[in-house]
This record gives sequence, C-alpha cells and structure tokens, in this order.
Amino acid sequence: MAIIGVMGSGKDEWDAFATPLGIWIAENGHDLLTGGGNGVMLAAARAFFGTPGRRGRSIGVLPSEPDPVRGFVPLPGYPNPFIDLTILTPFQRKGPDDPPDALSRNHVNILTAQVIVALPGRHGTLDEVRLALAFGKPIIGFGPDLEFRGVPAELRTTGDFAAVAAFITDRLSHS
Repeated sequence: MAIIGVMGSGKDEWDAFATPLGIWIAENGHDLLTGGGNGVMLAAARAFFGTPGRRGRSIGVLPSEPDPVRGFVPLPGYPNPFIDLTILTPFQRKGPDDPPDALSRNHVNILTAQVIVALPGRHGTLDEVRLALAFGKPIIGFGPDLEFRGVPAELRTTGDFAAVAAFITDRLSHS
C-alpha cells in the first residue's frame, strides 16, 4: 500500500480527471492524500471514498488558523466530508504573494506522498509542483496541456489516464 498525493485546484473539481484517479487509487489498495478541501481535493476524495471494497484511507492535510482556546482549528470548509484521516497543520494556506521558501502544508503533502499527481490548479498547485521537483518526488501532471502553462518544464504532463496509471505503477515498483 502506498500514499498517492493528488494536488490541484481548491475551486475547480476537474471531475473528468479527479474521479477516475480517485477510483483507481482506491481499487489498487492505496491511500489517497490531498489537502482535504474543495475542488480537485473534494472530487478525488469523493470518488475514492465511494469506491466499494476500498482498503486505503483518504488523508487530508489541512491548513489552519489560530484559535485562542484550541491553538489551531481547520479553516472553514476543511475537511471535506470524504476525508477519513485529518492531519491538522499549524500552517495557513500559502498565498500567491508568500515567498517561495515559506513553509506551508504543501511541504507536508509533498514529503508524505510517495507519488504525486498534479491536476490543474493555481499558485498552491504550482508551489506543490515546484516542491516535488526540488525534493525529487515522482510527479506527473494530469489534465489538458493548456492548463499547465507556466509550470516548470521538467513536469511531464498528459491528458491520458492510462499514462498516469502506468506512471504511478512504475514509480511504485522502483521505490
């Protein structure tokens, strides 16, 4: 059993890509790791959670905000209802103007996952792609080519689900 990270937009679900990926991860007995929020995270977790006979868990690495009584609490909307195991971090969401070396929950996502699939997203997803490449983590982009403009050239991208499944299987066989 491996931990497969699915990163992507916190707003757009990209359902045509996230749903088959979540189902495949569940059917192959792996754990799913996301940021635990909406968009791609919700779509992948919903598909994973609803797959009959799944053995793995849906893990959500959550951003938080300070709370005077409890220390930190999840941001509103976190976790989505399809998360089995929540990991509350002391980090807020990384903003587009935050410095590139600012610590965030993205570090936890990338360092925990054994293989990462990045669906289209915005600045947070781009940060996760950069971190995965910097830490030498296996990562592939999954979605329409035009949605990956501006990502580092080293990121391999594809719109073909079979290529993503083969990438995950290959990288896990070499770990």
